[in-house]
Amino acid sequence: MSVGIPIAQREIVGELTQTFNGRDLHADLEVGKDYNSWAKGQIKRAHLLENKDYVVFTQKGENPGGGRPSVEYHFTIEAGKHIAMMSGTARGSEVREYFLACERQARAAVPMVKDPQIAAVILALTRVDAVKQEQKRQAEELARIAENVAVIEARTQPENKHFTVMGYANLIGQSVDVRTAANLGKRCAALSRQRGLVIGDVSDPRFGAVHSYHESVLEEVLPRMLKKAA
Repeated sequence: MSVGIPIAQREIVGELTQTFNGRDLHADLEVGKDYNSWAKGQIKRAHLLENKDYVVFTQKGENPGGGRPSVEYHFTIEAGKHIAMMSGTARGSEVREYFLACERQARAAVPMVKDPQIAAVILALTRVDAVKQEQKRQAEELARIAENVAVIEARTQPENKHFTVMGYANLIGQSVDVRTAANLGKRCAALSRQRGLVIGDVSDPRFGAVHSYHESVLEEVLPRMLKKAA
């Protein structure tokens, strides 16, 4: 089984560093312990230092499960290698090799620039790109949380009969990518017009305004199309 933990550039004490979300490693290692307890345990066990080996921040937006906003730990690749090896499993060794490969790939991609001015420009552009990636990630995470909250509210409010395609897919336990959602949306829009049903608009930080459709339309279009795709 291959390792696919997403790696991102994050600024730690003024330095751009390769990092990953600890939740992804927790899931990949199939740890049974709850995430926050596990993350704190790894930090203590490996003697990791905040703002050197990892950074902590509170996830913006509401927690769909209620309670306090979730706490996120993003670790450096070096810290990830230590945590993976401490797991003492074959999977941990595979993850460590994956992190080593990520380091080698990053070193190969960095151009050797002797001129300090050119090097500074390259570093500045890299930081801008890292900021854009982080903003995109946060927008997607906020949209996911908002989608989950909308589904939870819909379950507790029977009078709410409109959903986005992704929201309804989430409700029925189906995974839908953006392209599939767009195609399904076209079919839902056509059927809604045919039946004289209202097409709503929902604000989505990823895509702007997204249409919502009556539940009866989604019930007819989604299961049939998802079954064909499978």
